[in-house]
Amino acid sequence: MLSKIRKLFEQIGNSADVEMRPNKDVRMISAALLAEVATVDQRLDEREIAKLSDLLQQHYKLDTDATTALVESALARREQATSLYEFTQTVNDQFSEQDKYLLVLQMWQVAFSDDVIEAFEEHLIRRVAELIYLPHGLFTRARAEARELRKAEK
Repeated sequence: MLSKIRKLFEQIGNSADVEMRPNKDVRMISAALLAEVATVDQRLDEREIAKLSDLLQQHYKLDTDATTALVESALARREQATSLYEFTQTVNDQFSEQDKYLLVLQMWQVAFSDDVIEAFEEHLIRRVAELIYLPHGLFTRARAEARELRKAEK
């Protein structure tokens, strides 16, 4: 705690930017959690990566190059992460309940994109929902909505 306070004063004293969580971080956190769903079964399914890219591109209104760069960064960051807390802490700090719901919905959409819900995927999404304090009713609603969206895509 004291080291964070010292760092803050050093940044202010040096006229450096105070540590903030810009929108880029929020996009990266979302992308990393979606990438985690896509790779939790130790396979990189093209359908899941395509869905992840599509969701990020639509949600954050990114062009193709920016989306590709974000997905590649998210996959790399996901491999370096030591726990979900690194991601979910930012979600709790930055996301409204509606944003949290949308994140979990998108996680389900990535999971459903290959038409198989692996136990690892469900466990991961459930764990994230718990860590971001999404009510269970919204968790199940997000799953049902993602299932319906997948049926509509076919």
